[in-house]
Amino acid sequence: MTVRKRKKKHRMRGNRTHGGGNTKNRRGSGVRGGRGRAGGHKHKFSTYMHDFGVKKRLKPKTLKQKALNLEELERRIPEWIEEKKASREANGVIIDGKKTGFFKILSEGSINEKIILKNLKASKKAAEKIQKAGGMVESKEKQKKKETKQAGEKEKPMEKAAEEKIKEKGEKQ
Repeated sequence: MTVRKRKKKHRMRGNRTHGGGNTKNRRGSGVRGGRGRAGGHKHKFSTYMHDFGVKKRLKPKTLKQKALNLEELERRIPEWIEEKKASREANGVIIDGKKTGFFKILSEGSINEKIILKNLKASKKAAEKIQKAGGMVESKEKQKKKETKQAGEKEKPMEKAAEEKIKEKGEKQ
């Protein structure tokens, strides 16, 4: 059984100096080594010196990336359609990750509806299950790849034109 210990403040009641010895020992700020940062280059040097020259920075904010399982996703589709965070079209239900506030879809559970995911990542198994149900995942990375491919195709006709000009110059000489 633990013994209840009284605080020092109460134990020292009736004792004039509260354990500080003679009263002259506690005059001014001598007991605490000066006020504030006094003695920074003398008796408190070691306490301040280890931080000298070091810039302490805050840690960068980490994004809380919300994930969602397939079974939960399918359960929430009617709510999202009512709230206009998702839309039902002929080719399936289009779900936008920016509107729903989720970042990634995980594979737990199964899905029966055709779903098109935009601005959402999906694990490999989740993507496979969505594709089996007839849906697809359009992530930002895939959209960027499409854009770069299209840009590359546009450059090819220019390259052909440059090659033709070179051939013409060669024929003239």
